[in-house]
Amino acid sequence: MQAVIDWSKFLPVIVGVIALIIGMAIGYFDSNNRAAKKIAQAEQKAEIAVAQAKGDAERAINTAQAARAAAEAKPSLPGSTLLRLWLDVNANPQLDLDNRRVEVAPLAELSRKRLLVLLNMMRPWIEGKAAAPVAPAPAASASPSAPEPRLMPLQMTPPPPAPEQPAAPVVAVKKDEKPAAPTTIVGQIDEILQGMLALTTLAKRGIRLTESPEGGVVVWVGLTKFAGVGEVTDPEVKAVIQAAIRAWEKKYTPGL
Repeated sequence: MQAVIDWSKFLPVIVGVIALIIGMAIGYFDSNNRAAKKIAQAEQKAEIAVAQAKGDAERAINTAQAARAAAEAKPSLPGSTLLRLWLDVNANPQLDLDNRRVEVAPLAELSRKRLLVLLNMMRPWIEGKAAAPVAPAPAASASPSAPEPRLMPLQMTPPPPAPEQPAAPVVAVKKDEKPAAPTTIVGQIDEILQGMLALTTLAKRGIRLTESPEGGVVVWVGLTKFAGVGEVTDPEVKAVIQAAIRAWEKKYTPGL
């Protein structure tokens, strides 16, 4: 006799297996869906980052090109700019001293003194006079206005002669006479400078100031020539020259 299988006994197991398969299928599809969403979000963020980086690179390139064009369009002037008077976009006058903009309302005390020095330098041109004799700068130092003959007795040894200058200093001043005071600003500053140098270890370096044919300042350190105080490479020499300039301003422009 053939046995009859009672499937009702296995019904809970079959239902459990089917539910497990359905749950796994739902979990699988849900996991794939969330993974796809994450991948899409990551791709979208990457595209945004790439677009931002591209925009930043383009802006950097445009800025560099504009700066290069501005630098190429700006004319280069020889030497150093001491004084510049210009108008801004509103036609208001502006002032630059020594390549640096200064406030003119009100003008600072130090800037006023510096402006006075530069105006005194231009005064011969305004008055229609020669700014300096047409002669080489070393030869001009041997004129009676040079302070070296008066300061020679204060030095242990004379400074080395400058190029094209006589080896022996010209001492034509009598004991009962004083040399004529310097008439130029450069000569006056050099006179103060020599008095300072006589008391320092720089006295033997042959440091002096002369006036160029264009009315500028020429600095001599021994046989080395510098076209202006700013060109001096020795910081100690530059510092004593600047101190002499400040002393000149206090002496000749006390009210400014």
